[in-house]
Amino acid sequence: MTMFVYRLYGLICYILGLTSLVAFALFANNGFVEVGIASGDTLLGAFAIDIQAGYVPANAYLVNFGLITIFALQHSIMARAGFKKRITKILPKPLERSTYVLATAMALFLLILYWQPMIGVIWQVEAPALRGLLQGLFWGGWLITLLATQMIDGMHLLGVKQSFGAENPDSGIKAFVTPAFYKLVRHPIQTGVIIAMLSTPDMTVGRAVLAIGVIIYIAVGLYYEERDLIAEFGDTYRDYKRKVPALFPGFKLKK
Repeated sequence: MTMFVYRLYGLICYILGLTSLVAFALFANNGFVEVGIASGDTLLGAFAIDIQAGYVPANAYLVNFGLITIFALQHSIMARAGFKKRITKILPKPLERSTYVLATAMALFLLILYWQPMIGVIWQVEAPALRGLLQGLFWGGWLITLLATQMIDGMHLLGVKQSFGAENPDSGIKAFVTPAFYKLVRHPIQTGVIIAMLSTPDMTVGRAVLAIGVIIYIAVGLYYEERDLIAEFGDTYRDYKRKVPALFPGFKLKK
């Protein structure tokens, strides 16, 4: 019975995690408008970044930065070794990663639901070919993120392997591997996100605030992530860090 509960919990968290990522991608590019039109349910457009959804407070900047901060704190604090050690005193260890995925999904759903539109235009591309290119780069960025996730065992990263393999003490062990994208940059998951956040033919104030917030989070989060990776893999990761740039090929800082 215990294994059934573990697996069911892991599966639910996995589905919610994937759903939240797809929803965030649609939200960030007003994709819910197109999905609503295609499905005949125009109410879905209310969940696009530039269209009001839910309660509107007086200070959109304060609310939106607050929502980004909630996501950033959740995503960063829950990934730290100290937090994992504490939470596994309450939760079974095989469910720790699934719980992280669940909390991430809840933070993303909260952001989508309560984001306040800030629709002043920073740039707007009119040329159809260039608009198509930027849209392609947006979805290409998310594709890079998806592929990079699978390259380092997406089932482990999203907690499924741990919750389904709770009887195996080795199911939670993370191996250090550098396949494909990871030979070019150390953090291709985040590279894809940055590409997606900046690739839009219609950059509104709201999209810029979201992009800036996400990029700041990535910069801060990677500092702590790399510190954890060095603590976990030692000289193996230090050597990798010396040889491979963090986010973009050819942009390695020299000492």
